[in-house]
Amino acid sequence: MSTSMIDSLLIPTGAFIKTMYAVRDVFAFEPTKEHIATCINYADLQEMRDNFVREMKNMVNGFVYSAAKQKSMIEGFSEGRDLGGASTELHQRACDKFRASCLKGQFSELLLCNLLQHFYRAAPLLRKMPITTNPGLERNGADAIHVGELAGKRILYLGEAKTYHRAQYSFRESMVNVITSVLEHYVKHRAELDLYTYDDFLSPELEALAQQYQQGDAPDLEVHLVCIATYNCNRSLNAKSRTEYLDNIIANIRADADSLKDNAVFTRIPAQLIPRINFILFAVRDLDDLIAAFSRRFGHAN
Repeated sequence: MSTSMIDSLLIPTGAFIKTMYAVRDVFAFEPTKEHIATCINYADLQEMRDNFVREMKNMVNGFVYSAAKQKSMIEGFSEGRDLGGASTELHQRACDKFRASCLKGQFSELLLCNLLQHFYRAAPLLRKMPITTNPGLERNGADAIHVGELAGKRILYLGEAKTYHRAQYSFRESMVNVITSVLEHYVKHRAELDLYTYDDFLSPELEALAQQYQQGDAPDLEVHLVCIATYNCNRSLNAKSRTEYLDNIIANIRADADSLKDNAVFTRIPAQLIPRINFILFAVRDLDDLIAAFSRRFGHAN
């Protein structure tokens, strides 16, 4: 499996990523390497919230269906429709997978899928949405399983994403939950892959790799963990320019990260996994409003 093959399976994320601002930094709670602090971007003095939500929704086709599946669906929808109509039908089918009862979790998984591809150049291995939304299928695994390459090695990224409102959960509690969840799913991920490897939820191009890993025939493949904590952060921003707004938000994320220093949850991470665990901290102002705006994009009432 070559780097070019992985790159060919990545969904273009450029338009979406432009709606976010991110920095890499070393945080006090896990200082062995750089992690990511991110927020919604600003255009001058205005937050690009509407752009963020719109581009999130534009990403759903590739999140739900592989490129091969999209092609076959477009062909099936083309009878009696032009290409635009067939594409619209495909997008509607993908959007119909997003249910009002679990929008926050689906928001988290879509965000995770996008950021794994952008920051780690990791293509989706297992398609979770068709599994999650099918009541006849068992689904208790990691939020995302992607494949990438790092320093010449193939990497299986297990991703976990949590989205919390500060009125319900503090930043500290959200991080404890996401770390606990990703460690639990790390223990069980081989069983999950075994359950779906021979079904049609895997990207066909990566199915052979999944089989090799399950059979112990992928000795150069490493498993890494990615935790995304999306949380409400409404601290005041004393800013008069785009740069000041963004600097303020990143400073607030660093302060939240500093509050986790010496937290007992980090002692639960096995020593051999510490170099392989990655954190993305996504601070959002008025998170409930953002989730409501995301929900409206799918036609769900608030």
